Amino acid sequence: MATTSLWLGSGRRIAAWHMLLLGLTGGCEQSPYASGVSEAFQIRDATFVLGALPEDETAEGPGVVYAASVGYVVTQGQGNIQYTGLVTKDSYAVLIAAQGVSEGYWIVTLDGPDVTQNNDLLFDLTADFTREMPYGLQTLSFVATDEAGAPGPRYDSTLCVLPDASSYNLAACDPEVAPQSAVVSLRWDTNVDLDLRVLTPEGKLVSWKAPTTAIADGTIPKEDLEDPATGELTRDSNGNCDIDGVRLESLVFPGEPPPGEYKLYASLHATCGQQTVHYGASVYRRVTAEDGAFLVEREDLATGALSPIHADGGASLGTFITSVTLP
Repeated sequence: MATTSLWLGSGRRIAAWHMLLLGLTGGCEQSPYASGVSEAFQIRDATFVLGALPEDETAEGPGVVYAASVGYVVTQGQGNIQYTGLVTKDSYAVLIAAQGVSEGYWIVTLDGPDVTQNNDLLFDLTADFTREMPYGLQTLSFVATDEAGAPGPRYDSTLCVLPDASSYNLAACDPEVAPQSAVVSLRWDTNVDLDLRVLTPEGKLVSWKAPTTAIADGTIPKEDLEDPATGELTRDSNGNCDIDGVRLESLVFPGEPPPGEYKLYASLHATCGQQTVHYGASVYRRVTAEDGAFLVEREDLATGALSPIHADGGASLGTFITSVTLP
C-alpha cells in the first residue's frame, strides 16, 4: 500500500491516516479507529487507535530524539499540558501512549525540520489528564514511525501525577514525603463559579477574601502562615467565570489542624451561564500504617445541588453543606 504526505505552508506534515492506520494494524479489513473520549490520557487534535503501542527495539530508525514538557508534575484533571519533541528525519508520525493506562495510542503529525538539529523533525502536542488518570509515577511512551508505518524504538518520559486534592504535595510519587494531615474539598460538575467556605472552630471564616485559617488583627505574621497547622485554600476555581475546568477547591492542612468542628458552605458566586450545579464535599485524612508507611483515607461527607436562584456574588455565607470534626 502506498502512502502520501503533504507539507503545508506552516511546515506541518500530515498523513493519509486511513492508509497509515491500516498499515500499523496489519490489514485492510479491520478499522482501528476509536474516539478516545473515554481515555484517561488524551491528546488534542490527534487520532486515537485501539491496541498495543507498536515498537521495535531492534530497529535503527526512525527514532525519538527527545520528548518533554515544561514541568514534571501534573494533577488529575489537569489539561492543556504542552509537550514538544524531536524525531529523526526519516520519521513520518509519532505514536504516544500512557503505559498501563491507555487502551490504545495517539498518532500525532510532525512539524517542519529543525535546521539547528541536523534537519530532524519537530513535533508538539497538547495533552489532557482526566480525573481517571491514576496518580503516582506514570510513564508516557513515544514511538516514531516511518512512512510505511514501521515503528522504531520506544522513548519513555516519566511524570508525577498527583491526586486532585493534593495541592502539589509530592507524597503520591515520593515515599519519603508525608501527605498533608487533612484536606477538605468541594468539587462540582458544571463550569460555575462555586466557592468553598469554611467556618473554623475559632470562628474564622475561610474564603477567598481570607484564604487561610490564621487569625490576626491586620496583617497575618509570616510565621503563622508557614505554621503546618494553618490551613489554606488551594485555588479559586472558575473565579469570576474565568473557566479553568478544575471545578475543585480545597482547604489544606499540611500539619495537624486545630481540633474541633469545621462547618462547610457552598457559595454560588455566579452561574456562568449554567442552569444547575451538583456538588460534593469530601475530607482526606493522613493515616500512618503499622509499617510506618503513610496512607490517605477519603470520606465523602455530603452532596447537594444549586440553581441560579442561589447565585449572589458572594453576598451571603452560602449554602450549609455539613460539619466535619478534625483532625
